[in-house]
Amino acid sequence: MSEKLIIVTLSASQFKRLATGLVLILVLAGCAALSAPGPQGKPDQPPGTASYTEAERLGRVSALLQQAEQSRALGDQEGVLAAMVEAAEIAGDPELTRQTVAMAWRLGDWPALVRATELWRAEDPDSDDARRLHALGLLNSGRTDEATSLLGEWLMDSGQQEPAWRELVQLLAAVEDPAVADQVFDAVVALGERSADEAAVLTARSRLNWQLDRPEVARELALAAAEQSGKREDLVWAAQLASAFDDYEQALDLYRRARELDPDDVVLGLSEAEALRQLDRLDEALTVLEELEPDPDVLYSIATYSQLSGRHTEAREAWELMAAWAPVEDANQHAFMVAWLAEILEMPEEAAAWYSRVRGGPNVDRALLRRALLLAAEDRLDEARQMLVLARDTEQRDLREQAWLIEAELLRDGGRADEAVALLGEALRNNPSSIPLLYSRAINAIEMDDLELAEQDLRRIIQIDGENAMALNALGYTLTDRTTRHAEAYRLIRRALELSPDEPAILDSMGWVYFRLGRPETALGYLERALSGEDNPEIAAHLGEVLWHLEQPERAREVLHSAWERHPDDRHLADTMERLELWP
Repeated sequence: MSEKLIIVTLSASQFKRLATGLVLILVLAGCAALSAPGPQGKPDQPPGTASYTEAERLGRVSALLQQAEQSRALGDQEGVLAAMVEAAEIAGDPELTRQTVAMAWRLGDWPALVRATELWRAEDPDSDDARRLHALGLLNSGRTDEATSLLGEWLMDSGQQEPAWRELVQLLAAVEDPAVADQVFDAVVALGERSADEAAVLTARSRLNWQLDRPEVARELALAAAEQSGKREDLVWAAQLASAFDDYEQALDLYRRARELDPDDVVLGLSEAEALRQLDRLDEALTVLEELEPDPDVLYSIATYSQLSGRHTEAREAWELMAAWAPVEDANQHAFMVAWLAEILEMPEEAAAWYSRVRGGPNVDRALLRRALLLAAEDRLDEARQMLVLARDTEQRDLREQAWLIEAELLRDGGRADEAVALLGEALRNNPSSIPLLYSRAINAIEMDDLELAEQDLRRIIQIDGENAMALNALGYTLTDRTTRHAEAYRLIRRALELSPDEPAILDSMGWVYFRLGRPETALGYLERALSGEDNPEIAAHLGEVLWHLEQPERAREVLHSAWERHPDDRHLADTMERLELWP
């Protein structure tokens, strides 16, 4: 339920990657720094290098860096690292040491990381980053006793404060072997057992289990800590885990207890209101929000909840207050949220105007995507496509891919599937293994009856991800509906259903392939389950046809007519009713 977090707080400059020519630059520019005299007018020499003369030291460092550059040119990253570690040990240059640490960490060479961080700590004994990475290297090198001693000493020095426990958990969650993480946590706790706060230990152990993908254990420990301490932090953590399990009643109770300790905390008020919203108690949620000191976050929630409860005037009033709020810390973020809220409140003109105010920051490309969709909703497809071209000019790969997909979808919705296929072909040239792009092209290829291309793309997805139920089902349904290869289709759909047994689309495919195989009695149950899980007109059309073939015309008519009332423009229903002569 939770992705394992790896949180190491080196600065960005310390995580510089070895780019082309970097090592040679160090040779040319770094040697001057290496020869700078120390406080006594003599070169500083790291331990173990006293046998070198200054000229020999510089020469050896230069040779090692040249060796590293040669290894880099050959793609031998391990060779680069080995040369850099030795050079760093001789040079005593802090920048070279940091680069060596960064590379060892990136490659997961834990012994090298230990050696490099030992140098770093000798150069800067007070560096928390050096200590963290040194401990991580020790842990992943199997030197758990040394790591335990280091972490225990640090935790005691910190007074076992809550931030220190958090940092310990983050570090142990980055250990490759979960058993080692558990072992070291227990050992560190034992070192400070007399002074340890039992609730703090329970919370830390809960956080570690959450990071290690043991959510049930994490929740039990969090609740025990909250009950034992009654502290705000412990109550909030337990409430967050209750929410993760969709237990909003328990989350609400815990958030309310935390608010009793800090009634003016806006974040706690927002959390309580969200728990009430999840329980469909919108009026109570709005009462909580209206008691809070207003700010843009509070106004955003008031507007959203008011809209959900049908109080559209109050929603609009809250939006207007949010839009007029001043000053704001981040004008671009504020503009994006005001625009997003305007979309929720079904105010497209206002949304477009505010999205146009997003001129920078992390949401600038998302704003372009949203503006394109708003233009498309007004049937201004050409303008929307121009906006999407701008949105593709981003360093964020996921947003670039979304821009391609949105444009393809707009073309398909406009009856231009052939153009969508050509567009996606252009996108796939730069990203040939993108599953979303391949899937989109396959769907568009089916739309234009290019079954060969559709099958090619769907099989490529299955080759990349053999457990992609979506692609297995799409290929199986296509073979069922458009070819006579029903036995092959059945095998694909059966595998998809094994992976996603309750997915209505796959249940529909299984029912349809059984019908094509001449087994309408077996098909019926699958199609009924599919329609009960999703109000989809194509599923209704399939069910109606199967009922008609089972000589149940009245039930067939009922299913088809009921679906037609909800989906009066669906071509699948229209085709089926016309063919079976079951028009209303």
